[in-house]
Amino acid sequence: MTDLMGSTARELLAQVLARYGSIDVFIARLHAVLDAPTGERPGAVVPAAGGRHRLAEPTGAVPMTTAATPRLRG
Repeated sequence: MTDLMGSTARELLAQVLARYGSIDVFIARLHAVLDAPTGERPGAVVPAAGGRHRLAEPTGAVPMTTAATPRLRG
């Protein structure tokens, strides 16, 4: 298992050196990327008033909050 980890580390080092030329350049680029401000996601889009899926205005009616059947007045 040590040989596998060693060969993987050597392959990674070879890729870093091939791409960046030196470890110092790689670390400098890594720090630049990590220190850069994070982009913010755009805020939620507010739909235009009066759309097709607009919630109904409150009518003053009391909503039924239980699954019990209403009692008949007798």
